[in-house]
Amino acid sequence: MKKWIIPVVILCLIAVNAALSTKFHYPELPFTNKTKQEVARLATSSELPLSKVTQQDGYVWLVTDDSLDVAVNSLKQRMKKNGWNFVEQYGSSYLFEKNNEKVFIESEQWTGNFLLFQLPLGF
Repeated sequence: MKKWIIPVVILCLIAVNAALSTKFHYPELPFTNKTKQEVARLATSSELPLSKVTQQDGYVWLVTDDSLDVAVNSLKQRMKKNGWNFVEQYGSSYLFEKNNEKVFIESEQWTGNFLLFQLPLGF
């Protein structure tokens, strides 16, 4: 076996590991003020069921690495705690009511592991 093969293989493994750790292969985020690494790290390290990622353009973004049913249940509990009642699901949106006011919360499966929720500012 050639002496140069092992160092080349090691270099390739290091390069692949470095590239994957940047999360370059993840889809683009729907906001610009956080990196893919920051969002993934927050989702996996937070002890909260839904973690605030950022606030941008009149919206608050939450992230979770929980399954869809657990994440939606966490969202419903969070909204109920603030006086909002779940009304209905419309695709990937969830309608809540409080008094005569209505709000839609959008969800987006960011990767196979992470779910994002987009709430209007103030919720």
